[in-house]
Amino acid sequence: MCKYIFKLRILLVFATIMSSCNEKFLERYPLDAISNEAFWTTDKDLENYVNGLYDILPAYTAYAPKYDWENGSDNIIGDDSGSTILHSNLWRLSGDAPQTSSTWNGLYDNIRKVNFFLEQKDKVGEAILSGVRGKHFVGEAYFFRAWVNYSLLTNYGGVPYIDKVLTTSSKELYTSRMARNEFARKIIDDLDIAVEKLQWKGSGPAAVSMRITKESALAFKIRVALFEGSWEYYHKKAGTPFTVANQDGTAFLNDVIIAGDALIAKLGQSIYMKDYRTLFNQDNYSAIPGVLLYRHYLPSDGIGHRWWNYTGAGGGSIGLTKTLIDDYLMADGTPIELSTSYKGDNLLEDVVNGRDPRLGQTIYHPSLGTVGQITGRGDLFKAPGITTKLSSYRCTTGYFAYKGVAPQDAIYNGNPGGQGFIYMRYEESLLAYAEAKAILGSLSQSDLDKTVNVLRNRVGMANMVMTTVNSWGGNYLKRYMNESNIINEIRRERRVELALEGLRYDDLRRWAVLDKLIGWVPQGAKAQQFLDYANSVDGKAAGYKLVAADIKVDSKGYLLPIGFRSDFLEGGTGFDFKANRDYLNAIPKAQIILYKEKGGVDLIQNPNWN
Repeated sequence: MCKYIFKLRILLVFATIMSSCNEKFLERYPLDAISNEAFWTTDKDLENYVNGLYDILPAYTAYAPKYDWENGSDNIIGDDSGSTILHSNLWRLSGDAPQTSSTWNGLYDNIRKVNFFLEQKDKVGEAILSGVRGKHFVGEAYFFRAWVNYSLLTNYGGVPYIDKVLTTSSKELYTSRMARNEFARKIIDDLDIAVEKLQWKGSGPAAVSMRITKESALAFKIRVALFEGSWEYYHKKAGTPFTVANQDGTAFLNDVIIAGDALIAKLGQSIYMKDYRTLFNQDNYSAIPGVLLYRHYLPSDGIGHRWWNYTGAGGGSIGLTKTLIDDYLMADGTPIELSTSYKGDNLLEDVVNGRDPRLGQTIYHPSLGTVGQITGRGDLFKAPGITTKLSSYRCTTGYFAYKGVAPQDAIYNGNPGGQGFIYMRYEESLLAYAEAKAILGSLSQSDLDKTVNVLRNRVGMANMVMTTVNSWGGNYLKRYMNESNIINEIRRERRVELALEGLRYDDLRRWAVLDKLIGWVPQGAKAQQFLDYANSVDGKAAGYKLVAADIKVDSKGYLLPIGFRSDFLEGGTGFDFKANRDYLNAIPKAQIILYKEKGGVDLIQNPNWN
């Protein structure tokens, strides 16, 4: 099925849709050789075109893509601040907007591809369009347009909205930016159409594994609505330059609840109830409950062996942060700062002992075995190491990623293997539902029992009880900026359940706390345990070499993962995040000039970009 969906491409007649244009990416003509009328005749033509749109989903052509999406957030730190999310472009440091942007151009390219389909689809005739297969493929197209517009929203805010194929004479070619709440509403409208047209998984000939279904459209509607609703609510509350005039997010948060009710009514408590770690080590997710949109791994796809993070237990040049590790509760549901049984941070085994089982399935600890045993690399990498030397097998923080690390039978068994790629899972929707209700002040214990506690029951965690959470005092999770205990706790639950899945950065942005949680000097694990191992009999036998001069630590003995840069030593300034600017990316300068010169339109730059 994977080959059927993802390797089948749009017919050659449509190849020019993807061609480049020197002046403006929207000025494209999709047909230049074969009659367009000859193509749009059957539901198979609809399917063939939509199959090509699946390439819009995130690429699956490199190692550890999801880890890369969180590198530089407060969950994952790479080996250099220059490689993180917030510092991947030199222009960000100076505040100068880039001249051009492949992100901007690529997203509008994809909008045009979808719009072309939506304009041409009627040619197949009403009988086909009203049929089960025809409706489903049209629903998929609306989903994809929503997907692309959501990327525009999260990157830039409200932007010019395009819902037709433009030519050089189209009056919409140069148009002003749409208000972000109006732009977000357009995305929701497309998803409502998608939900209406799509089938539930398994209920019809087109709603098969790995295709978009009614479930995935509802889940994506929940994601979009939560992002925009909480963005409007929290940025208004914080008074940031990104506040949406006269909006408080209520309408979108209610959309979360409406879509959530529909999804919960269909799926109930249907999630993967086996080991949490093995959820992320499947090559085929067709039979895994709760995985709503995914890509199947098949060697015949010709993309080689691909994993979430195949070197995770060896380091992968990244490390999990202490703040992430600290957010895992004790197994009895108590935060470590309020627990009397937590054994402390000195050893990795102490860190995971008695904690939420998801922690011990997310980070490496010695009882899991050697790295060689985990990954099937034989005598190589018998133990994880921290080193200042450039190596893909180093760890920056001492907290080695284990979630998503491929098991031995997926690697070097004679034929390189790989893992499927999860785009959306039901657990995210359950957490979003609880969060929306908490923000609106309507959350009940029964809501927690059908959302958060479903996830906790899977791993044997104590239930979340509202009265207990609300009774916690002291400094419980004050890093979440003085929200109520229950909102803090739902945010914390979301962080640990979805850690390393690429959602953290957008969460911090919508909560308007990115400047508080990114403008920091990151910490890792206690360093002494790694020095002790290096000097032990086992460490020496494994060829593990480490001396104190190789690493930087703070006054409490915690690793400073980017300590070779002075700003990342204890007391340093850390990341240079501009709270009045960096919540949105800059509009490319070339587009601003083009809109003004060609259309007489002021394409307003995002706040505080030059």
